[in-house]
Amino acid sequence: MRSEHIRTRLVPQVLAAAAVALLAGCGGRASDQHSQVVATVNDHELTVLQLSQALQASGAEDNPQATRKALASLVNEELLVQQATKDQLDRDPGVVQAMEQARRHLLAQAYAERKVYPKTTVSLDEMEEYYRAHPGLFAQRRLYRLTVFAVQDSDMSNLLAADLEKTRSEDEVRAALQRHEIKFETQPVSSSAEELPLDRVDEFAKARVGDLLIGGQSDGKTLLMSVVAIEERPLSFEHAKGMITQYLTTIRNAQAADTYLKKLKETAKIAYAPKYAAEQQGVSRSAARPLPGTRPDSPESAVANARASANSTGLN
Repeated sequence: MRSEHIRTRLVPQVLAAAAVALLAGCGGRASDQHSQVVATVNDHELTVLQLSQALQASGAEDNPQATRKALASLVNEELLVQQATKDQLDRDPGVVQAMEQARRHLLAQAYAERKVYPKTTVSLDEMEEYYRAHPGLFAQRRLYRLTVFAVQDSDMSNLLAADLEKTRSEDEVRAALQRHEIKFETQPVSSSAEELPLDRVDEFAKARVGDLLIGGQSDGKTLLMSVVAIEERPLSFEHAKGMITQYLTTIRNAQAADTYLKKLKETAKIAYAPKYAAEQQGVSRSAARPLPGTRPDSPESAVANARASANSTGLN
């Protein structure tokens, strides 16, 4: 259990630190940076390259204050690394497993970025086309304030549905549910257009305050979304270009990876243990996997639970 706990805690940190080391640019000055010492900790040298990587990993701007902070953090890290090595933690099964997992992830990611993903950038025409094709996300973008009612699927009768169609406010929805003696849970939710499932953006764009939208099912419950307020928040093309580029690049990369992996699997010898063979057949028939780099939906929201099985825009 101790090894598994160590591995679980260390994997994200190891991945983040090693990613910078492996994927950082390696120009002609790298050897010089290796030899430029910025500090020594118990006779162990810390170099300019390590400091540069620490700054890059933190995402901080390159300024004196950030440099001092990064260097202090690097020294602290080195002190802990030295103590961990003395205690032979580098031989701990959990740590070794975490380092191996980080190595596998980094090698796969580095190969995909250098050999698989398209090198051409998204063109201006492609960005403009996507912008025009999705006015609900951009030119007519809105922010929605909703009250979400979670109702057991088994309680959704035709009679209740008929009454809900007549409601024009969240109070009327609540009254209808109480009239039918339906148990429900409520949660206020704020959502921008890009946080909605892509196939529902147009439906929300036509909604008015007081409308009731039936959401997806989550954990045996139907989500009833009452529109409490709407705020117009259009995005100009200039402001949307970054999001569109990232999204279209993610799609390109995912498609390229799928195509490349499909070719590799045609010649690879892959054999699953009996326990997992049936499950893998089910996976191959399932819907497309989430695109890499997209943000997972918030676990604390009832609406987010329904989004998990929907086709997210990927722009949030």
